[in-house]
Amino acid sequence: MRGLRRGGLAILGWMRDGWRWLALGAGAFVLSAAVRWNWLHAHFGALVTGVLPDDAFYYFEIAHRVWAGQGVTFDGTAPATGLHLLWLGLLLPLFAFHPAGSPAPVVASLWLATALMAVASTLVARITWKWTKRWDLAVATGACLTVNPWVVRESLNGLETALALAFLAASVLGLLRYTESPSRPRAMALAGLLVLTLLARSDALVILAPACGVLLLRRAWWRDAAVVAGGAGAGVAALSLLNWVRTGAFLQSSATAVPWLFHANWSRLHPEASAAQAHEHGWDVFLRALDSTEVFLGEPLVHLLLLCAAGLVVTGVGHAVSRRSPSLDSALPAALLVGLAAGLLALHFVHGYVRWLPRPWYFVPCALLVCLAPAALARLWQGGGAARASLAGVLLLGATTLTMGRDLERLRVQWDVPSYPWQAEMLATGLALVERLPADAVVGAFNAGIIAYVTPQTVVNLDGVVNEDAARALKRHALWAYMRERHMEYLADYPAMWRPSEFIHCTWPYWGGSPPLPQELFRVDFPGLGWPSPSDPIVVARLPES
Repeated sequence: MRGLRRGGLAILGWMRDGWRWLALGAGAFVLSAAVRWNWLHAHFGALVTGVLPDDAFYYFEIAHRVWAGQGVTFDGTAPATGLHLLWLGLLLPLFAFHPAGSPAPVVASLWLATALMAVASTLVARITWKWTKRWDLAVATGACLTVNPWVVRESLNGLETALALAFLAASVLGLLRYTESPSRPRAMALAGLLVLTLLARSDALVILAPACGVLLLRRAWWRDAAVVAGGAGAGVAALSLLNWVRTGAFLQSSATAVPWLFHANWSRLHPEASAAQAHEHGWDVFLRALDSTEVFLGEPLVHLLLLCAAGLVVTGVGHAVSRRSPSLDSALPAALLVGLAAGLLALHFVHGYVRWLPRPWYFVPCALLVCLAPAALARLWQGGGAARASLAGVLLLGATTLTMGRDLERLRVQWDVPSYPWQAEMLATGLALVERLPADAVVGAFNAGIIAYVTPQTVVNLDGVVNEDAARALKRHALWAYMRERHMEYLADYPAMWRPSEFIHCTWPYWGGSPPLPQELFRVDFPGLGWPSPSDPIVVARLPES
């Protein structure tokens, strides 16, 4: 009877705990929707200029092609690459019952991202509670992630950002659960989470790999560490093999196409530059990426991070002076955070120094690191006694709440500021193609997402972001031959992409075959908008026949 009673009490406790976290998740969703509401009910044109980059529409167009029975393709012919499979899989049901160009599934994808941000927020709260056993601090850290203006905008970008954040947080929680109670099943579960994180966003493993180094802190964990590494490695190998079977390349074209163009143009514009100067340029891009991330995070989160970093340093110095070592259990969260910081630094290095292409949404997980920092510091201070732990918890709760309040004020100020105002011209161009070009026209574009989504004509991506064939043609200096092979008659894009220039995005030197310049048919030009300068219009041109 006593055993049954204990079992019943355990079940009741588990149910009570579960309902508590479900309630917290529901609250997180309400908060997540509230701070995103101005975009969640905005009209389609506002979304195009406000939060959705052109890259997001590659996913949307591919989803429509899948439901049209054409497979995973952007243009109906070439296999689509440069995408993350888990996000595409989640998007597909949203596009099942809507015609091409419909705003409805696009808005639904933003609601999906809002729900995923609520999941990420709840997971951050769960990690904080496990480290500190403080509900107030757990709620504050989760909310702090949700309301950061940078996180708000980039989680609504139509890309896999919110999904990747949720799985990054889930992987950190899985790693924490393993260290609490090491076992082979938990190691296998962690490996599974890492594979799902890989499918959510492939470069996320760069962030998690150093953090998983905590599995080496105890010799008894080494075999399970090998299981985790082997499982994640098998996932990487399987994904690379799948990409090779589909496109003949182990890496997706989005990883190499535009970076190759940047490197080639830099070398073309600096023919006398040495290898050391090229490396120096890469280093400059890396440093600028770090500076940009600091700006995007905003002063409130940066100040919170500096406060927690200073607390960790002071605590470490105090332990060194007193010759007292913290227990592994209390130091483990800080060690995990250091691993995440190393992974994020490596991510900046890969996209900045190596690729020269540090997009803002690549580095949103930095906000996850900052929001976990107060919990890690509070856990480290718990070893100093109940009074010290209570004081530390109150101070960190105050700092986190103040950060959240400051970010809410920043969010209010930035509420309606568009991120991509020039994309209004892309939307107008796509609509103009419907009226001014034949229905069976094949159009080439380097920024092809928005244009393709709103026009029934076939639009072929030419910079290789989702088209491995175009990427190969570009690298072979044979883009013109590829256009003829695909029977393209028209080109629709900003001239900076295709006319001879010294612009880093210029593709003209890699067309090959010395074709005449495309002949302009019409322009789409909104005053004060354009890219790369506000005066540049989109030009729709006829490609030469030979």
